[in-house]
Amino acid sequence: MLHKLDPHTTYFDPETVERIKKEIEGNFTGIGIQIRKDINTDQLLVVTPIKGSPAHKAGLQAGDLITTIIREEDSLGKPLAKTERTPTKGLPLSKAVKMILGQIDSKVRLEITREGKEKPFEVEITRGLIEVESVMGHKRKADAEWEYVIDAKTKIAYIRLTNFADNSFRDMEAVVKHLVNKHGIKGLILDLRGNPGGLLPAAVEISDLFIDDGAIVSIRPRPDVAREEHFGGRSRGSFLDFPMVVLINEGSASGSEIVAAALQDHRRAYIIGERSYGKGSVQRMVLFEVPDPNGGPTPLRAQIKLTTASFHRPNGRNLNRTPASKDTDDWGVQPGDYGREVKLTNKERRDIAEHHRRVEIIEAPGRKGKEVKEPNDRQLEAALQYLRGQIKLAARSGQ
Repeated sequence: MLHKLDPHTTYFDPETVERIKKEIEGNFTGIGIQIRKDINTDQLLVVTPIKGSPAHKAGLQAGDLITTIIREEDSLGKPLAKTERTPTKGLPLSKAVKMILGQIDSKVRLEITREGKEKPFEVEITRGLIEVESVMGHKRKADAEWEYVIDAKTKIAYIRLTNFADNSFRDMEAVVKHLVNKHGIKGLILDLRGNPGGLLPAAVEISDLFIDDGAIVSIRPRPDVAREEHFGGRSRGSFLDFPMVVLINEGSASGSEIVAAALQDHRRAYIIGERSYGKGSVQRMVLFEVPDPNGGPTPLRAQIKLTTASFHRPNGRNLNRTPASKDTDDWGVQPGDYGREVKLTNKERRDIAEHHRRVEIIEAPGRKGKEVKEPNDRQLEAALQYLRGQIKLAARSGQ
């Protein structure tokens, strides 16, 4: 039924609805670890604990193997008839995740095998509310905090925003204030490469953080459906005293394009990278109930994400790319409008994406993790060169 509509109109089953809700809200309840199946043992491998999570505080480390999940209460916190010990070998990852997730203040025990430890040991963890990071720097410091100053000599900072969640603006504002007040930064790189978007209010607020007053984005529905909506910025609280570069690529979509387009049209940021995705359509979530496939008495929530309007940037142009759009048509954000196009090879893109995943890992105290090799990031280097030039120019003119 939906196939005849645009590519962004989608049906989400109940399980996907819950996953998307966590991504958008920027938090979930659990113990706070990234896990995957270990190729050699078929057990659960801890990729990294999430900073500040119960797992992080309990001492779980990157590289730990979870061999057994031990529960005396279910994920809702209700006592089980007897202690449940579930080996993770052969256990599907999705089932393991459901067993580890649960209600706030409920408990779970994990049996851990760790390199350097002769015997497995158990860790009891009380589940809590986990806030997922979306505002990141260019590398981790020893205390797991982010290092945002990428060039100390010229005082250039780097922030990578991975999505637009409820907590993204709050965290972004706090980081920029810290960089301005403590480090006196003279240039900022905002990396939106691979950022698929998220919440519209977060994109508007982050845009407003860096511009004076003026238009940010407008939403244009069909004239017979609703009125056009306009979102603008205000001067108060804006950071205007340093040059900026925004990095984008074909994975930068929706909220990323709103921010990049607003900063480009206001000549607030120089855009470097590759043309963005062109996802300028607005979706409205339509919620409905479906029967529980397991026969439960309570219906489950499913959704249809239905396209109802399109985003237009401050200069009035439509950000959206339709199935009929050509490369020569005007859609998305193009660095050449006010910026510089720097195209990467597929290998360079893969190397940069892998580097970003590696620097997110919180290494165990005292243990040197796998060396994080700097990739050949020509887009980032072009951004640094541009900002160094702008800083020199400002110094010569006495600004």
